[in-house]
Amino acid sequence: MTEQPENTPPEPAPIESAQAEPAPAAPAAPAPAPHRHRFLIGTAFTLATIIGVFAVLAVWVNRQVLNTDNWTNTSSKLLADQKIQTAVAAYGVNQLFKSGVPQAEIKSALSGLPKPLQALDGPLTSGLQQLAGQVAPKLLASSQVQTAWREANRAASTTLLKIINGGGKLASTNGGVVTLNLHAIVDQLASSLGVQAQVAAARSKLKANAGTVSSAASKVGITLPPSNGQLVIMRSNQLKTVQDVAGDIKGLALVLPILCFALFILAVWLSVGHRQQALRTTGWCFVGIGLLVLIARRFLGNDIVDALIKNPVNRPAGHDAWTIATTLLYDIGAALVAYGLIFVIAAWLAGRTRPATALRRALAPTLRNRPALYYIGVYIALLLVILWGPTPATRQLPYIIGFIVLLAIGVTALRRKTALEFPNAQPGDSMRATGAWNVGRPAPTGAPEATNGGRLAELERLAQLHDRGALTDAEFATEKAALLTGS
Repeated sequence: MTEQPENTPPEPAPIESAQAEPAPAAPAAPAPAPHRHRFLIGTAFTLATIIGVFAVLAVWVNRQVLNTDNWTNTSSKLLADQKIQTAVAAYGVNQLFKSGVPQAEIKSALSGLPKPLQALDGPLTSGLQQLAGQVAPKLLASSQVQTAWREANRAASTTLLKIINGGGKLASTNGGVVTLNLHAIVDQLASSLGVQAQVAAARSKLKANAGTVSSAASKVGITLPPSNGQLVIMRSNQLKTVQDVAGDIKGLALVLPILCFALFILAVWLSVGHRQQALRTTGWCFVGIGLLVLIARRFLGNDIVDALIKNPVNRPAGHDAWTIATTLLYDIGAALVAYGLIFVIAAWLAGRTRPATALRRALAPTLRNRPALYYIGVYIALLLVILWGPTPATRQLPYIIGFIVLLAIGVTALRRKTALEFPNAQPGDSMRATGAWNVGRPAPTGAPEATNGGRLAELERLAQLHDRGALTDAEFATEKAALLTGS
């Protein structure tokens, strides 16, 4: 070991080692999940997304077909559509004149007149058909017909569900057949429309002339139901099939969503150390499911309508019918996109990006000192969304309770995270730290050169900003190198 001369000043210790030692070490990054967990997590996300698409379809069919209110609302919107009114009116008028009944009535009315006038039956029939084509759409658009249509569909849906669920007073399943009680259905519809007296009078007149009506109907090949108003509509084995299909739809609408959510929860639970990323992935999966449903509704709907309706004239009405009938499906898909984006935003807020960290630092003082403000704020926002009711879930009590619980958990988790990250945060810290965002900004001209003590203080300040998340690892290293080299 060589000795230094006495007059030689001691060599100063390296500045970097002397100054870097006081700086606290950056928190260690979480260890990645084991390989087997990564495989399980990926599999869970994939299965949850695939099952989620089928869950949406099952929920839509269950709500649309097996819910009387939804069926009634959809059928009412169908007849209220102008294109559908025009198509239905044209079809009805064509079928009426194809039957020959109007022509026969016109000939019968002209039979007692001179032959030149009897020859007017053709022009009169053509004119009557043209007039009927103009009047029929207006008749379908009238409030009386719209109301009758709505109530008739409600009665039909109620009857169908009664049959599926085992009958009731509207239907019976005795003797291996399903019998429809026509009198009860007519009475229910008449009560809804307020025309009980008129229906009773018509029924009395029909009973008085039952023989004449049956004879006239048999001449034109029409078989009337028996006088007691009982009509056999299916056999017991057919009913069993219908009941099985309805039960399967209800079961899938319950089981598939539960299984989908369970897989998402499993994936997040397995993502130890990466749950914020897993939550973000869950949100994007929700968005993907919603977009797949919306895209399928848009493009498959066009193919289905074009394949079913061969006459191009009727296709506009068919497209309107598809759009109206799948409105609930659209609502579910759009809701999933919205909820998925909320998950993504929540995951971003809990992330380590500079904007998210700065936002948490800004929120930390109020979350620590006055947390009630945030709870009140998020619940006011939820109340406004409920009053708006943009999705079916925001109009149903179980889902609303779920939203309340999730918001409480979210705000509590954010409060705990900010308390751990910024225990001494004060109002205005974020504004004072914004200068650290301008990484690599040159020092003002004529600024005095920093001394060793000044550099040490500056390094400590940078280390604190790095610990708080205001500076990333790369930015901290750049600032540190610039400070040590004096550039």
